[in-house]
Amino acid sequence: MLSSTACFTFIFLLCQLTGPAASGVLKKLVGALGGSVNFPLNLSVDPIDSIIWVFNTTTLVTIQPKLADKKALIIVTQHRNKERVNFPHEGYSLKLSKLKKNDSGVYRVEIHSSTLQDPLTQEYELRVYEHLSKPKVIIGLQNNKNGTCVTNLTCSMEQGGEDVTYSWKSLGQATNESHSGSTLPISWRQEKRDMTFICMARNPISSNSSNPIFAWKLCEGAAGGLDTTVILKLLLSLTLLCFIALVLIILIIRRERRKESIEEKKGLNLHPETLNYSHTFGETSEYDTISYLNSTVPEENAVNTLYSTVQIPPKVEKSHSLPTLPDTPRKFTHENVN
Repeated sequence: MLSSTACFTFIFLLCQLTGPAASGVLKKLVGALGGSVNFPLNLSVDPIDSIIWVFNTTTLVTIQPKLADKKALIIVTQHRNKERVNFPHEGYSLKLSKLKKNDSGVYRVEIHSSTLQDPLTQEYELRVYEHLSKPKVIIGLQNNKNGTCVTNLTCSMEQGGEDVTYSWKSLGQATNESHSGSTLPISWRQEKRDMTFICMARNPISSNSSNPIFAWKLCEGAAGGLDTTVILKLLLSLTLLCFIALVLIILIIRRERRKESIEEKKGLNLHPETLNYSHTFGETSEYDTISYLNSTVPEENAVNTLYSTVQIPPKVEKSHSLPTLPDTPRKFTHENVN
C-alpha cells in the first residue's frame, strides 16, 4: 500500500495537471468577423497578486495589478496579439479586437490572491461568425395537376452558413403566413398567383433575406398561359434565324452575279472580232504578162522564152476589199528573155 505522503503527492500533481476548477458559470460570447468582443470580469477579491488570461491551453496575457507606487504591468505573451488586446477604463476586463475565425474557442481567466488557497477562475466560450450574405433559393421539381402548382423552395447559404436558421414569409394574401425551416412546400392555384415568397436567414450576429420569388413564375402551366419571357425568347430566336437566312441569300446572289460577270469577260477575250476574209483559191484565175522593154532580144530564139503567171486574189465581200478585175480574158504574150 502507498504511504500517506505518496497519496498526498499524487493528489497534488493531479490538481496541477487538471488546472484550477472553474468558479463561475460558463459564459457564451459571440463576435463578428473583423469586429471585437469584451470578456467581462467582476473582481471581489482583495488583494490581487496576478491575473492570467488563457486561450484554450495557451497563456494570452499576464497582469500584475497596480500598486500605490506602481502602474499595472501587462505582459502579452504573443507579439501578434499586442495590437489586438486591450483593457478599457484601466480595468482587467479583456477586449479582443480584429477577430478571426480561429479566435473561436474557450477563454479562461485566473485570479491569484494570497488570501485564497486556490485561484478564482471564470470561463468563456467565444464563437466568431461571418455577416450573412444574400441567401440563395433553389426551385425544386415542378408539377402541374388540374391547374394546381406543386413544388418546393429550398433556401441555403453559399458561404458563412454556420448556425444559420431559416424562415419563410408568404406575402400577397389577406393574412401573411410564415414558415420555419430551409424548405418551403408550395401548392397554389390560379387565384393565388399574386403571392410572393421571401426567405429569411439569420445567425447570432446578422440576418439577410433572399430576392422575392413570384408565384406566377412557378408552374406556368397552372396559370393557363405561357411566360412572357419564354415568348420573347422565341420571337428573338425566330428573328435571328430570319436575319441569318436573309444574309445567306444576299451572299449567294452576289456570288452568282460575280461569277456571271467573270464568265462574260472571259468570253470577250477568247473571241475577238476578226475580218471575214475567205481565201478560196481556184475560183478565178487571172493571168498577166510581164513585158520587158529589151527589144534587142531576137524573136527567133523561141526556145529561151519564159512564161510567168500571176495569180490575183478573188473578190472580197467587204467594202474595203480590193477592186475586182473584169472577167474578160487577157491575151497571153511572151517576150524573149536572154
